[in-house]
Amino acid sequence: MAGNSARDPWISGASGRISALILVGCAAVALSACGSSSASPHHAASGPSHVISAMPTTAPHDPQAREKTAVLASYRALWAEQVKAYAKASDEGTELRKYATADALARAMGDLQRLKDGHKVVHGEPKHDPTVTSMNLDKKIPEAKITDCLDVSGWKLMTNDGKPVPTAQGVLKRYVATATAQKWGQRWMMTQLAPDPARKPC
Repeated sequence: MAGNSARDPWISGASGRISALILVGCAAVALSACGSSSASPHHAASGPSHVISAMPTTAPHDPQAREKTAVLASYRALWAEQVKAYAKASDEGTELRKYATADALARAMGDLQRLKDGHKVVHGEPKHDPTVTSMNLDKKIPEAKITDCLDVSGWKLMTNDGKPVPTAQGVLKRYVATATAQKWGQRWMMTQLAPDPARKPC
């Protein structure tokens, strides 16, 4: 199973999935505010300036902005744990299960098993910059969607004895990936991590 041809199941299957999972751009929250001055005519000049300066202080209290920050923190934390796990082909000593569940966890565990069976590990780390593209806090289980531009050029598949494993020609190393997260209690959990089906470069 430790062969180095392009037909190696890690290269053709799991590596393709992993290659697509994470780089992202932080979402910018556009806020607009309008107000009218209720100041008396005698204070017309000073009243509006006080209203305008006070309004931005309400922005940090927007509940969706806080949740977007939280979901991105969980997403990045999951990837940090995956990097640790893939570097030794095992989730022991990591917090992978703290941030991933359902399909996301099953995919990661499947990849780890293939790495172990193939006597391989992954060194380095991918680059990511995720963006929350949608969020529904009104569902029974709140849900968020994340889009990522994953760059795995610095995440290298290696044999256990440190030899690089060649990848197939034409494999994208920077492309769009998506994720789904659900809020379980007070914690956002990743339930799905996958390359975009169209495998679009980014």
